[in-house]
Amino acid sequence: MARIYEKSSGGIVYRKKEGNMEVLLLEWLNSKGNVELVIPKGHIEEWEIARVAAVREISEEAGLQEKDLEVIKFITKLNYTFTAAHLEDSPLIDKDVYLFLIRYNWNENPVVQKEERFVWYKWVSLNEIKDVEIKFDLLSIISKNKIYFI
Repeated sequence: MARIYEKSSGGIVYRKKEGNMEVLLLEWLNSKGNVELVIPKGHIEEWEIARVAAVREISEEAGLQEKDLEVIKFITKLNYTFTAAHLEDSPLIDKDVYLFLIRYNWNENPVVQKEERFVWYKWVSLNEIKDVEIKFDLLSIISKNKIYFI
């Protein structure tokens, strides 16, 4: 079985609205046609560093201007392996994902990248994060970094 290594970068994008902190989540259609909530992230190009890729990918996937995205800090690197059944020969993918905390400094609504199977977005308050079903422990990551949400 083939094995592929990939690097991605993205972020937990937040804003302050009416005194509440909210995190941006994107609704994405997986390969089975089911909607999943995800954070914006994507491939790191050969010439990019993770921080630059995070801002670029968030801008592309969520339709937010790069100038309005402020990197507050590097949060963590996630690593996981999965079988890419949607690809020929179903290779194993070893993936590193670099996550940053990113403040959104504007008030325009996201415009999701439909050609990448994003269908909508939602802003979720920090109090509601515990009720969100996402593939990694978003609540724990946010809890450990709550002091940086400024």
